[in-house]
Amino acid sequence: MLVVDPNERIMQDSGWADGLRGIAAVYVASSHLVLCFGRQYTNPCCTDNGTPWLFQRPILRLIASGHSWVAIFFVLLGFVNALKPIKQARSGDSESALSGLSTAAFRRSFRLVLPASVATIISWTLCQTGAYELARNSDAYWLYTNTPPQSDSWCGAVHSLVLALMSTWRLGDGNLYDQPQWALIYLLMGSIVGYFVLLATVQLTSVWRSITLALCLFWSWSWSYNQRDPLVGFTVIGGILLAEFSVSPQPARLATLPLVSTFLSPVLALMGLVLMSYPSSNPDSAPWSAVLKYVFGSVFPKTASFSMPRLVGSVGALTLCLAILISTHLRRALSVKPLRWLGKLSFPIYLLHGTVMRTVLAWVVFAGQPLEAFPLEHPTDDHDTIYRYAQPGIARIAFGLIIMSVVTLYASHLWANNFEPAFGKITAWAEGKMKFAGDGPILTGSLSPHSAPRTPRSPIDRPEKREG
Repeated sequence: MLVVDPNERIMQDSGWADGLRGIAAVYVASSHLVLCFGRQYTNPCCTDNGTPWLFQRPILRLIASGHSWVAIFFVLLGFVNALKPIKQARSGDSESALSGLSTAAFRRSFRLVLPASVATIISWTLCQTGAYELARNSDAYWLYTNTPPQSDSWCGAVHSLVLALMSTWRLGDGNLYDQPQWALIYLLMGSIVGYFVLLATVQLTSVWRSITLALCLFWSWSWSYNQRDPLVGFTVIGGILLAEFSVSPQPARLATLPLVSTFLSPVLALMGLVLMSYPSSNPDSAPWSAVLKYVFGSVFPKTASFSMPRLVGSVGALTLCLAILISTHLRRALSVKPLRWLGKLSFPIYLLHGTVMRTVLAWVVFAGQPLEAFPLEHPTDDHDTIYRYAQPGIARIAFGLIIMSVVTLYASHLWANNFEPAFGKITAWAEGKMKFAGDGPILTGSLSPHSAPRTPRSPIDRPEKREG
C-alpha cells in the first residue's frame, strides 16, 4: 500500500492561494473603512519625529495598506493561472498547455467584464434612486469622495452609466459608480501579460523558462514606467516564477529542513509584511518607512521606483508568497475551510463592499445625525465651509461595521451562488459561438492538424471547465 506523506500532499496543494486571496479582499475593504473613519492611520506617524499610534506601526498598519493587498491579487493571478500549463509542460504535454492557454485567457476576460458590468449597473441604480445621498453628504472621507450625485435627468443618467461601463476598461480613467473597479483594467492587462509570457516560455526547459521569466520580470519595469501602470508585469510575472518554483521538488525539500521551517520562512513572512506596510503617503514621517524609501530608491532603477508604494508593496507581496511556498505550516494555516470559503468570495467581496458601504453602512452610522459645518479642503472666495452629517460615537460606528460586514459576506455568498453560474454559462455560450467548427477550434481543442474538433452538445449547458 502506497503511503503519501501528509506534508508532501500539503506542499502540492494550492488551496493556500484561496485563503490568502480571501484575506487580501478583507484588507482591501478595511483600507476603505480606514479612509472613512480613521484617515490618520494612512500616515506612518501622527507628526514628524513624533510617537506613532499603535495602528500606524509596521504590520499593524496593514489595515490601511490597500495598495499592497491589491498587489497580492496580481501575484496570485500569475501564480494560479500558470500552475496548470507549467505542470503540463514539465510532464512533456506542452501541446495541451498551449491549447489551454488561449481558452483560459478567453474565459478570464469574460469573467472580469461581466461581473464588473453587473456591479456597475447595481450601483448606478442605487445612486439614481437616491440610496447614496446619505453617504454623499456624510463626514466619511471615502464615502463622500467616491459617491456621485443623482443625475438631473434619466437621459443624463443613462449617459453616465455608459461612460462608467466604458471607463472601467480605460487606462487613467475611473468608474464613477464603483471606485474599486480601478484595478480591473490592470487585472485584465495582467491576464494578457501572463498569457503572452506563458505562450512564449511553455515549451522551454524548466531552467531556461525560469531564466526567461526572470529577464521578463526585470524588463517589465521599463514598460510599467512608460505606461504608468502599478507594476502589473512585475507582480504577475513574479507570480508565474513562483508557480515554476512551486511545481518543482524544491519547496518540499526545503520544508523538511529545520532551518527553513523555523527561521527562513518566518523571517521572509515578517519581511514581506513589513514591506507591505509601506505607506501610500508621507513615508518620511517615520524612520522605518524613510529607510525603505531610501533603500528602494537607491537600489531599484527609476523605471521601477516611479511609484514607490506600489514597488515596495509588490516586493512585499512576492516575499510573503515565497515564505508561504516553503512553509508547510503557513500553507496548512491558509488552507483551512473558512479561509478557502472566504477566498471563493474574494472577487464578489471586492466588487460589492463599496456598494454596501455607501448604503447599509451609511444608513446605520449616519441616519439621524445632525448636519454640521466643515471646512472645505479646497475653499473658494465664495465658499469655505460645507454641511455634512457628523460622525457619531465609536459604539455606533462599530455596530455599523458589524452590520456592513455581515451584509457584505451574505451578498457575496448570494452573488457566488447565483450570478457566477450565469456568468459561466454566458462565457461558455460565447466560447462556443466564437470558435471555428470546420478547420478546428481557434480558442479550444488540440493543436494537432490530425485531431478532430470537439463539438459540445450545447454551449449554454456545458459546465465551465475549471482551470487548475
